[in-house]
Amino acid sequence: MFKKALFTTAAVLGLCLGTAPADAHNALDLKEGYAGYSTPMILSVNHGCHGSPVVGFRIKVPQDVHDAKAAFDPAWDIKYKMRKLEDPIMAHGRPVSEVVDEIIWENPVKVVPANGWYPFKFRMTLPDEPGKVFHVQNITVCEEGTDPYVDLPEIALDINDPEFAAKTWAFMTATPTPAPFLVIRAPDKKQQPWEWTPAQARGTAMEQEAMAK
Repeated sequence: MFKKALFTTAAVLGLCLGTAPADAHNALDLKEGYAGYSTPMILSVNHGCHGSPVVGFRIKVPQDVHDAKAAFDPAWDIKYKMRKLEDPIMAHGRPVSEVVDEIIWENPVKVVPANGWYPFKFRMTLPDEPGKVFHVQNITVCEEGTDPYVDLPEIALDINDPEFAAKTWAFMTATPTPAPFLVIRAPDKKQQPWEWTPAQARGTAMEQEAMAK
């Protein structure tokens, strides 16, 4: 199911992006992801800023994402800008009152040439909203200037809209700096089987069932 949906979405996005310059946009490696899953992603910076080499990169974490982290990368210093929550949430078994608002890569061991590219790796737990079009706003920082890809559609894209392809095309061509995106799909099962009974967690459930027979 997911593979078929992936090909469908890829075809739509290919239609939307196929006639644009190949190096025009910072590119997200995924076209789709599962709702509620902690999802590794790669956002590739495909060029510098009007001939200026890349010395930094920033990703804005969407408001409805409460779990985001960069992969370790010895070529960069990685920092996080935090955001306070109005109401604390439970995460990893403990209350959390602030979450990552931005992931920042800076002070590279070696700058990325203006005509080069670099894959920035991170993960986010996607919202539990199947069908949502999930945008990742980002800014390339160069020795001279920046290259932002932060624009969002005026009206939220809906994968179930029969005019999804046409509206996506209109969004991607209306601005030179669109935020890359993926489509969130409903998973067949949870990412982690954490709904065990205490007996199952201890590995004793089968023994108890056997004794009851």
